Amino acid sequence: MISAIEWVPAGVADPSPKKYELSAAEVELIEMMENQQIGTGQVEETIKTKPPKKKNNQMKIEHNLPADLRMDEYSSDEDENDAARGTALGHLLVDEGDANELLNEPDDEEEDEGGKRMKNDDDMDSDDSDDDDLDDVPDTREYTPLDVEGLQNMGISKAVDGSSYMDFPADGDDDSEADDVQIRPDDALIVTAKTEDDFASLEVHVYEQNSGNMFVHHDIPLPAFPLCLAHGDIGPTGGAGNFCAVGTFNPGIEIWNLDVLNALEPSCTLGGENTTMADELMRQSVLGSKPNTKALSSQTGLRKGSHEDAVMCLSWNKVHRQVIASGSADCTVKLWDITQANTDSCNAGTFSHHKDKVQSVLWHPQEGTLLATGSYDRTVALLDARGSQKDIRKVKLPADCESLAWDPFSPQHLTAASEDGTIMCWDVRKFSDKTPLWSKVASEYGGVSDLAYNPHVPGMLASCAVDKTVTIWDTYNETEKISNGPPQPCGNKNMNVGKLYAINFYPSSPWLLGTAGNGKELALWDMTRDNSIQKRFGGRVATTTTTTSEKPVEETVDDASKKEAFEAMMSGETSAKPVELESKSKLKKKKKGSKKKKAHRAASRQL
Repeated sequence: MISAIEWVPAGVADPSPKKYELSAAEVELIEMMENQQIGTGQVEETIKTKPPKKKNNQMKIEHNLPADLRMDEYSSDEDENDAARGTALGHLLVDEGDANELLNEPDDEEEDEGGKRMKNDDDMDSDDSDDDDLDDVPDTREYTPLDVEGLQNMGISKAVDGSSYMDFPADGDDDSEADDVQIRPDDALIVTAKTEDDFASLEVHVYEQNSGNMFVHHDIPLPAFPLCLAHGDIGPTGGAGNFCAVGTFNPGIEIWNLDVLNALEPSCTLGGENTTMADELMRQSVLGSKPNTKALSSQTGLRKGSHEDAVMCLSWNKVHRQVIASGSADCTVKLWDITQANTDSCNAGTFSHHKDKVQSVLWHPQEGTLLATGSYDRTVALLDARGSQKDIRKVKLPADCESLAWDPFSPQHLTAASEDGTIMCWDVRKFSDKTPLWSKVASEYGGVSDLAYNPHVPGMLASCAVDKTVTIWDTYNETEKISNGPPQPCGNKNMNVGKLYAINFYPSSPWLLGTAGNGKELALWDMTRDNSIQKRFGGRVATTTTTTSEKPVEETVDDASKKEAFEAMMSGETSAKPVELESKSKLKKKKKGSKKKKAHRAASRQL
């Protein structure tokens, strides 16, 4: 099962990924070992200067075995008794008479009358044969010359540059391995959160756009079942990189470095279990001191500001790129500053405006402090991260919220998909009217699980459902030249990967779409040669290849205003809102009437 997918924008990934990267804890342990002078040289010196063990200092073992079978006892005078043991063994294997014959066997050498040893005649003949002189024998061996033309052509003899025929080329295994993991400029990377049986992992897929080949580049094992993903380019140290935030059934948010092939632990964790006690025990064991377990016993449980239940949704801010929003099954929405990871100040704010599990959170692509949230309490909320909880606006849905999407070409339009198959869109400038701009039943036989706008083609909307299909919608109004719906279906395709749970457009190409579900496989739809899609949307492709969300922060907002907005958002101070929402005085009173909700089929007939 693949529960979430996330594209990596072109140019973000390292072309030559690293095999391994030391974590902050490992670097700290190495520094501590250097400070304590615990190194290989010192250990070897200690071993060399270690005093010899004393004899007869072995522990005695009590047993009832006979003396001949006591194999665990060794005598210190073993060398002295070897001859006696050999004689006793010889008597067991050879009869006494045979032994005497062997002992009385004549020797090859004879003694003369003076007691001196003399050699036999055979030995004298063999010595004489060894002294034969071979200097007069001519050498008839022939040698093949090395510098022949044939050997040069085969690369065996001396080369043109003068190198010897023994200078073989270096082993190319290292080069071939480096080529296998190399990321080329035309490669498209997509990350999937996959679970198979009891094993969960992040799989980084590479799609070669020129050849159409797709393969798993590397995978990262996960400790728990993954629920959501979010990609960002700012790491815990504040530097640029290629990172992926993962939400699981655990209350912590793991940040993984996708440029490390053999990553064993995340770069950092936002919230989650408090590992202070385990880290301190590791440090004390390295230093060789006894830890104070009583003082560390209080530093257990969850970290300060952490979620208390599973993390169901994530959104990485594209304007304030160090900020992450998360929604949880504990009915809260939290803001995180990744540069303050593993500190008490990493949780910048908490909102509790929903009454049920938070299924979707999404930052505005241009206004970096505007956040949309959707919940199982059948509401969609709009909040300013710099304001208070009193300023939050809500609208009702006919069913549980499944997904949210901002229109990149009409940034005032917010679209939501619900469990009953309905897609609704609002103009956030009139959010308090609670009247959608348009509403459409996208799937009558299965709920819409996810939707996404094409960042390069105005009015192009894609949705996926549990009926195993992807539907392309057109919300563009040719008369007004704006994407304001209602959407018109333009194509439907069965992706043959089971029920679909996630869908997303590649941010660096206008015609590449990825989707996945419970089929354990990733499916891509390349619309380049789809005639019906090209006929309807081919002429609308934006002239710029870089979307607003991909532009550097310096190009989207002013540095001074960006810093001011970020500081206000992190401190929770109220300031001017980026989107002018209507004041509370203009809110209309709710009309009295039946509270019975209309079925989505009835809503479709009204349209």
